[in-house]
Amino acid sequence: MASHLRGALALALLLVTPAFADVVSKAPDAVVVTVYRDRPATAASLRENSDDTAGLAMIAETRTVDLPAGRTRIEFQGVADAIIPASAALTGLPGRLVERSFDYDLLDPGSLIEKSVGQSVVIRRTNPKTGKVTEEPATLRSGPDGVVVQTSGGVEALGCGTGPQALVFDHLPPGLADRPTLSAVADAPKAGRYKLTLSYLTVRIDWSADYVARLSADGATLDLTGWLTLSNRSGMSFADAPTSVVAGALARVAPDLPDIAPKEVETECWPMGTTSDFARREAMGRLEDEAIPSPPPPPMTMAKAAVSEVVVTAEKRTVQTNLGDYKLYSLIEPTTVAAQQTKQIRFLHQTGVKFEKLYVFRADAWNSLGDGDVRPAQVVLRFENKAANGLGLALPAGNVSVRQPQAIAGGREVFIGEHGVRDVPENEEFELPVGEAADVQVQGRLVSDETKSGRERTALAFTLTNAKPVPATFELRQRPDGEDFRVLTETSAHVLKNGDDVWRLTLPANGTVVLSYTFETR
Repeated sequence: MASHLRGALALALLLVTPAFADVVSKAPDAVVVTVYRDRPATAASLRENSDDTAGLAMIAETRTVDLPAGRTRIEFQGVADAIIPASAALTGLPGRLVERSFDYDLLDPGSLIEKSVGQSVVIRRTNPKTGKVTEEPATLRSGPDGVVVQTSGGVEALGCGTGPQALVFDHLPPGLADRPTLSAVADAPKAGRYKLTLSYLTVRIDWSADYVARLSADGATLDLTGWLTLSNRSGMSFADAPTSVVAGALARVAPDLPDIAPKEVETECWPMGTTSDFARREAMGRLEDEAIPSPPPPPMTMAKAAVSEVVVTAEKRTVQTNLGDYKLYSLIEPTTVAAQQTKQIRFLHQTGVKFEKLYVFRADAWNSLGDGDVRPAQVVLRFENKAANGLGLALPAGNVSVRQPQAIAGGREVFIGEHGVRDVPENEEFELPVGEAADVQVQGRLVSDETKSGRERTALAFTLTNAKPVPATFELRQRPDGEDFRVLTETSAHVLKNGDDVWRLTLPANGTVVLSYTFETR
């Protein structure tokens, strides 16, 4: 039976050998973070995301190194733990880049034992009754899945006794790193100090846009506030980093990620010399648990952790620029994108935004309306993304929460609806549905439906009722589905807009309007 070590076997490293690289860069001088997304997201969806391959960011690190002349192996320590190694690029080298590699065999008890099989170690034992510590030289024969050593007394499986045991190593095996490391071999024509830029892609960093729209008391305009949510689910922090996000549907392939999960150290023990003495084995396990305190948990690397949330407000919004066919939003000031943290930053605040309120009903499923059926119209806010209307900025896709002050509630804001918006370019029209209207309703009726000479002719009538004390702008929309669709007769003229036939009418206060039309399809 295999059991986890649970403190019966400890590991100690007495001496650390010099770095194997010719030149070691322990940390970057500065970091720039650009976060992408391949689909719209919300702050809530980022918090709930458990996909370890989701999210994408470009990390650009500036590092200063002193290089000798000739061929040099440079070790860049402290790169992101969720790096996509194949994406790494290095610029600023004085000569030719020969090769690069990613050292993802990280230093942990399992990998230390695995890399030291066949090497000399020291077994340190503590007598659980007297506390006396003794040391004995040994050779590590197998591990980490069942640790076996050979001493002058024979071959022994560790972790199977009652006293604490520790393996002491006097050197660090080649190929292990205490943190994710990217290395490169380069030919430098002459010695000198060089400033290099290391850039790479990493996953588990994502962003979203969310908006709050506050209607004015008279309902004629609104104030729109936009929030960027940065979510870093990786184990690496990026301090005081100039940060940007990119809006647009980014094409991606499945990332090729190394497996850097720590190797577990396990013992293979059959106490009392038998494989069937379960009672004695369980008793031995209880003795070990009582005599040996559990070790502290290892430092968090790839493990899941509680995600902290930080909200940062700023009067200045982001700087928006074009990035090819995408939009780049750069934060005015550097920010810290901390490990396992969600941070919100205000990037937009537009006051007095003009809009048009519409009451909309779609007649596509007219045949689901039986005679006498009454349905509510949809409340829709229509915007033109122009500076003259208080906007004029490209808006990244996200959810919009709409609030409105209510006099009977003491002027407090009341939530009236929420809906998502797509990426909206500057000067383009967009709509925001916010809910169903209680005072504007539609009653549909099928007047006739007949087929003649291979063509179907359908006549519909809609009774539109406005119970509001003010006029309401109403639109009936129908998608012209079917082959050779055409409207033959109508009581009010329609227009073709965004692929729909649209009948636009003004409903009088506390009034009723009847709209009828006949269409034909092949």
